[in-house]
Amino acid sequence: MQVFVNGEPVTVESGRLSEILVSLGYECEKVAVAVNETFVPRQTWESRELASDDRVDVLAAIQGG
Repeated sequence: MQVFVNGEPVTVESGRLSEILVSLGYECEKVAVAVNETFVPRQTWESRELASDDRVDVLAAIQGG
């Protein structure tokens, strides 16, 4: 199945959001996630299933000065 993560196409075997994030290296990151422009609370990542062509945005806070 193909989804888009931060605008880039990604082929995934699992449709579970938490597994996709781990496979992309986000398991320990402090990030916020939106699917199809809707915020997904962290406590629902484990149960959130994605569909083909869903758009996932992974956002990390950055510090600047």
